[in-house]
Amino acid sequence: MFADLAIYNGQIVSMDQRHSHHEAMAVKHGRIVGMGAWQDITPFIDKQTQVINLEGRTVLPGFIDAHQHMIYFGTNLLNLDCNCTSIQDIVQAVEERAAFLNSDEWILGWGVDEAKLEEGRLPEASDFTHISNPVYLTRFCLHTAIVNERALNLAGINSQTEAPSGGELLRDTQGNITGVLREKAMDLVQQAIPPYTLDQMKQAIALADEKYVEEGITSVHEAGMGFHTGSLEEFQAFQELSHDGQLKVRVYGMVLDTFFSELKAMHLTTGFGNEQIKIGAVKMFADGTLSGRTAAVHEEYLDPAGFRGILMYKDEELEEKVLAAHREGYQISIHAIGDRAVEQVIIAYEKALSSYPRTDHRHRIEHCAICNPNLIARMQKLGIIPVPQPGIYYLAGDVYNRVLKPQVLDGFYALASFMEAGLKPAGSSDCPVVPASPFLGMYAAMTRKTRSGEDIVPEQKLSLYEALQMYTNYGAYASFAEHELGSLEVGKFADFVVLPTGFMDFSAEQVKDTKVEMTVIGGKIQYERVRKHAGNLHYG
Repeated sequence: MFADLAIYNGQIVSMDQRHSHHEAMAVKHGRIVGMGAWQDITPFIDKQTQVINLEGRTVLPGFIDAHQHMIYFGTNLLNLDCNCTSIQDIVQAVEERAAFLNSDEWILGWGVDEAKLEEGRLPEASDFTHISNPVYLTRFCLHTAIVNERALNLAGINSQTEAPSGGELLRDTQGNITGVLREKAMDLVQQAIPPYTLDQMKQAIALADEKYVEEGITSVHEAGMGFHTGSLEEFQAFQELSHDGQLKVRVYGMVLDTFFSELKAMHLTTGFGNEQIKIGAVKMFADGTLSGRTAAVHEEYLDPAGFRGILMYKDEELEEKVLAAHREGYQISIHAIGDRAVEQVIIAYEKALSSYPRTDHRHRIEHCAICNPNLIARMQKLGIIPVPQPGIYYLAGDVYNRVLKPQVLDGFYALASFMEAGLKPAGSSDCPVVPASPFLGMYAAMTRKTRSGEDIVPEQKLSLYEALQMYTNYGAYASFAEHELGSLEVGKFADFVVLPTGFMDFSAEQVKDTKVEMTVIGGKIQYERVRKHAGNLHYG
């Protein structure tokens, strides 16, 4: 059997249980068929084999982003970028977009971050009174929206409108709605926005797909099919792209619990699918975000004083949802950031597993940002997987330092404690909340630094190898794919990235600035930077 692809003269870091390193690797039909020294793979090579001399470069398993929003990221690339430094700049961007639209067309934007705005606040409806188009902008966390008066009118929202349970309509001192909507209150306006078409969804996925392979990402866990558009057409969009050979990354699709009845009716359970796309967990939400002060915490926030965030469900409501999905055999993933929400989720899992014991369920807590030793011990006992996003505390950690009490921060993204407890934390970005780069996540895990250089619980630092485990081994484990992905071993998929020489000895700063030189998925080169620049890989 001759290989389709062979690579040699490199440092191939397997990330297997033996911590193996190899010089060469051979690939056939998308899977690894040989590893070792050059002489070990020469029997696999003939004139048809594509042979690449790595010239000392580093090869690692393809990175797995265990929690991101591919369609949301892609549609953001289509919509208005509001990652600005002033409200005036955001308003100007909206004005420029409005100049090319009919007055009935919606202006959608993303990335607002009041911590970066010179005014030190979120925009409000009053900032857009001269814009006749309906405007809907999301904060970078995706849990807060800013809308103008036209959008409020189209949604039927006025001063008498009450916020739905689990949401908040911000008001001024006179009780007037400001146009800032949090959590489930966002749904009131989203329902008035024309839905994305199937073609737009496919275009969005394709844009995100290209960006991901440039970052060395070969597999993603889509954190809630139907989350962005409120439609299972999102799943159809992924399926059609995959069927047409236009989807590069592998997709493990968590399905929003809104569509649980449809999944159950079709008897489609966790793991159904093929090598490219599979149904993953049932996705739920327990709370909001820390920077938006909607994450549910036990200790009240410093700012605003007395506030402890928002729980999306009463205890019994969440427990009922968890039990229903668990009883049917699904993996469950629940967004929980504050320790009050994390505890609520753990209790729901405890009760479900007590009623219907199940081994190897691999239920997950997405984010799991504030977590004390007692909660970690309970997670360890149950086998719950935390899915953190280290990059968020680099980008937003300075805000956390201002709004959270020191004793709360002690349990902030306890990566080292997760590791010590054997919880196999799966690394992720939460893109587009945070840039997709796994290298940013690794840097943050290694340094525990905020953007301003402040430390956040430095005793929870990880080594580079541990950080890599999060984005390889543990991402595979969180999706029941450790026998196919997450390490480079004979029989597994040939999903790998080529990085600069000496990567395993890089400092954290060097890791953050690393550029992927090649991304290979299923033995096919899906991204190649080096052919366009000096230091090209040698073929033949």
